Amino acid sequence: MKSNNFKNIVGEIKTGEVATIRFFGKITEDSTTLFNNEFDFLENAIRPSLIRVLINSEGGSVLHGMSTYSTIQNSTVPTECIIEGMAASMGSIIWAAGARSFMRDYSILMIHNPFLPSNEEAQTSDLVQAFVKQIKTIYRKRFGMTKERVEAIMDGDTGKDGTFFDAKAAIKAGIIPTENILHTSKQLCEKVKNELTDLENISEIQVLMSRICMEADALDIENKHFESTFPNLNQIQNNHTKMDELKTNSAEYAAVAASLGMKEKYEVKDVMSRISELLGVEDKLAETGKSLKDAQTVIAGKEATIQNLQKDKDTLTASLTVFQTKEADEKKAKIEALVEAAIDNGKIDKTSKAQWVEMAESNYPLAENILSCIPVREQITKEIAADPANIQAARQTTEEKMDEKVQAVVGAKFEFKTLG
Repeated sequence: MKSNNFKNIVGEIKTGEVATIRFFGKITEDSTTLFNNEFDFLENAIRPSLIRVLINSEGGSVLHGMSTYSTIQNSTVPTECIIEGMAASMGSIIWAAGARSFMRDYSILMIHNPFLPSNEEAQTSDLVQAFVKQIKTIYRKRFGMTKERVEAIMDGDTGKDGTFFDAKAAIKAGIIPTENILHTSKQLCEKVKNELTDLENISEIQVLMSRICMEADALDIENKHFESTFPNLNQIQNNHTKMDELKTNSAEYAAVAASLGMKEKYEVKDVMSRISELLGVEDKLAETGKSLKDAQTVIAGKEATIQNLQKDKDTLTASLTVFQTKEADEKKAKIEALVEAAIDNGKIDKTSKAQWVEMAESNYPLAENILSCIPVREQITKEIAADPANIQAARQTTEEKMDEKVQAVVGAKFEFKTLG
């Protein structure tokens, strides 16, 4: 079967023969999903005698990379992983997933501690600590190193992030045996060495290694390197029983499951489900953090609005107090004027002023209406009342009226008459 429809599978793929698949580029959700799907197709649909994984990756997501590690590690088909150009960071973990690990003589291996890209300088989170423990276990078990040696490699020298290895350094460190180095031309090795001299950025290094891989591929096709120089790459024993045991009982896989908080009884699908769940939690956490920040901004705006409204309220309350005081004073003066006018006009006695004031305060229109209905009393000034003539006139008028009444009853000569 041709591999034209696949992005990672290269060459023809046949049942019972070697199948080759690449993992090139950064480790992301998309790249791991595509690789895992094509790998599963090889494993379950094609059933080759061996799946050879060619790696050239600068690394990337630990969570997504672990899904590819598990896919290769738990394959029921024998596997081998080869560093074609560079296996850095999480790329080195994928390289360590194969039943056998190889690297070309010009290849680069880089091992360091994992971190969260968005939180590199902050305190290490529980998730990162779990990844560190998990990755240390994988390196220690895979390369047969002590815990202290693995930690030293991951930490790197002072001021550095991890440790870089070329083929010779990897052999010296005990990471890979001499027979697992795939030799190319001396010219190609020198070219890589010279071009790497001025490069420090890992992305730039991967670009270089990608170009070198293309040149190396052409060299392999011409010299049939895999068939002539390293026939043992195609001679791994296919023990399905052993691979099934490895699928559930390997220390590396157990470390992955343990770091995810899983118990002893679990399956691959359970681990993958847990990883997907963690990815979902990570996304939700980021979304929640953004929502919280937005909510805090809104709350701050509302608090400022409340403070402004409180100031407006205080100002209005002060203005209202002044108005109410003025209104009360004007009402009091109005009542005072109404009652005093009634007293002056003789409508009411001064001794009843308090009662009329109380009535006006309770119901001013009623008090005003009643006082308006009381006629003004005619008053005699002191000068008129003190005039003797006026007093005599008033007295005569009174006596005359009394005589008229008496005469009306008894008559002029005191003759009694009947009252009609």
